[in-house]
Amino acid sequence: MIARRIALVLALLLPALAPAASAPPDAANTSRIAAARDKVLPVVVSILVVGEGFQQGEPALSLSSGSGTVVSAQGHIATNAHVTEDGRSFRVIFGDGRELPAKLVGTDTLTDLAVLQVLPPKPEVFAYAEFADKLDLQAGDTVLAMGAPWGLSNSMSAGIVNNPRRLLVSLFDDESDYEDSLGDDEPTGRFYAWIQHDAAIAPGNSGGPLVDLNGRIVGVNTRGMIVGGDLAFAIPAPDAAAVVRELIRDGKVTRVSLGFRLRSLKGTGFDKGVLVSAIERGTAPEKAGLLVGDRILAINGDVVDAPLPVDVPGLQERIAELPVGSKVKLSVDRDGKTLAIELIAKALPYDPGKEREVAAFGLSGMRVSPDIARRRNLAAGSGVLVTGVRPGGPAAKARPEISPGDIITQISGTPIARPIDIAPALAKQPEAVVLAVETGGEQRLTVLHPEYADEARSPLPELPKSWSGVAVQPFTASLAHDAGLPGPGFRISRLYPGSPLAAAGARIGDLLVALDGEPLKPANDVTSAGFDQRVRDIPADSHASFDAIRAGQPIKLKVRLSAAPVDAGGLGTLADTRLRAQLRELGFYDRVAAHLPEDAQGVFIEGVETGGAAGLAHLRRGDVVTSFAGRPVTTPKELTAALAAVLATPSARPIPLQVIRGSQTRILYLERYWLLADSKESP
Repeated sequence: MIARRIALVLALLLPALAPAASAPPDAANTSRIAAARDKVLPVVVSILVVGEGFQQGEPALSLSSGSGTVVSAQGHIATNAHVTEDGRSFRVIFGDGRELPAKLVGTDTLTDLAVLQVLPPKPEVFAYAEFADKLDLQAGDTVLAMGAPWGLSNSMSAGIVNNPRRLLVSLFDDESDYEDSLGDDEPTGRFYAWIQHDAAIAPGNSGGPLVDLNGRIVGVNTRGMIVGGDLAFAIPAPDAAAVVRELIRDGKVTRVSLGFRLRSLKGTGFDKGVLVSAIERGTAPEKAGLLVGDRILAINGDVVDAPLPVDVPGLQERIAELPVGSKVKLSVDRDGKTLAIELIAKALPYDPGKEREVAAFGLSGMRVSPDIARRRNLAAGSGVLVTGVRPGGPAAKARPEISPGDIITQISGTPIARPIDIAPALAKQPEAVVLAVETGGEQRLTVLHPEYADEARSPLPELPKSWSGVAVQPFTASLAHDAGLPGPGFRISRLYPGSPLAAAGARIGDLLVALDGEPLKPANDVTSAGFDQRVRDIPADSHASFDAIRAGQPIKLKVRLSAAPVDAGGLGTLADTRLRAQLRELGFYDRVAAHLPEDAQGVFIEGVETGGAAGLAHLRRGDVVTSFAGRPVTTPKELTAALAAVLATPSARPIPLQVIRGSQTRILYLERYWLLADSKESP
């Protein structure tokens, strides 16, 4: 992904799976490649995702991209689940440049597949591509990878199938650990073997189609290798098609679990069945008498065999597709004896949870579902799992402090199950709360002082500090000697506009050696703090006398010091949640840095979230906004008022912003849908 994440699965460093060398397609295939390209590439799309993630307990918007394929006349788009992960809004860009909003229809993280649907302004029938209904690829077949690498426009690469049924278990791995390596919360590849090919893909290709020379989608590109050659992996079309159909129909995929894991017979000495490699403790299989090491010979009378690891995903898929609540009869071999064990197919629990911010606590967290409690082996069956903590925030300063992985179960004696349950407990804004926290299996109490901060910050007034209007470079005695200067002191390196010393005749290069008769001796040659403090110790609007040396000659500079300009820390700021930007008043030093006139007005951009409205409009930190929608703006409040006024008037036109950036004045445009798009999920 670009910015926070370009939509791709992390590169796999599997040295044992070296890619086969491929050659350019021969002339006989050229026309077939062109026909397949013309059939599918026009319906391959780029997907722009505005996602909300969390960093150290605080939400942050980001921009990412992936690929997808239109697979229905109604505008459904098949892509990867990791492309849509944490998405708040989606835009789809077609090969002809047309851009349309889209909604999320459903995701299935267990197969890393998702479906979006395009939202055209008026009803439309879309051209689409079709999945192959069976996997009939062979090693050496030519395939085409299509998508939008690195967030660029659509492209295509050609290669060959290296292996049509690849399990990502190297010769050095223990097959039993395969599922654990897939990820605790979002494993993929559990129900299929991958198509390994060497058509070049890059970050951003995720979710794009793998196409054969008949113009069929034979796979969905999901994993790539950044180092070690063009090694790519795609979800087989029959598996992807079944999941996509169910997502379109129901918005989710329903599966069952029998509470045990399987492994192949490789290395066991057996030649029939599939081995039970692990059983969840305390579950129905254990109570029914199933043991680790049993061999399952048949399921509901159908013979099962898994001689090799690559045969296991298909069996797991067969089990997952059993009807929920149905009776499942297992024929089991144990020490040469055949046993019959009956189980009930239970729905596979899967709830990855939704991370939320708890701003008053300075943390982010998610609901502890039964599935999360089981996967993470947690003692607490409910509560809020802390996923991130803001440095210096209330959680970090709690006594004892709260850390990621802790589970908050109560607030001042009231049980909580979800992050949104915390808000009612803070309705009266208590100064302190007592939290019941599970950490490392222990039940502890911790005292936390919530923060109820406003978005706007108006700095407290300060007494004026004296200012000489110069920047200086410190020269110790040794440095002055080496530089050929007459002695230690502070050399004037800049004269600010309105500088009192400049008004007294000071010049750049003058060496200031004394103030009111007291020598100016730097403590080091790094900081001018000693000089600044000496000036601040004199009351504002007072007279002072500097001894200086210019061109080897001593001079005196009699100065009336003025009040220092306000620095950035003393200026008003505003965090605008619609723009997702930090706004600040334009200060004296901002004008100096940008070479602006002393009376220049505008709003300084102090921070921008990549995926927020301001970031999407290409605003940057350091920009100065001088007008918004044609209205001059001089303070953050004026800018937000102008924004509110614009949004109150229905229009499809983008909002123009005039900004100063470096030596240029620029025009930028803010799309309204960036401000309004918010596909929030239920807690």
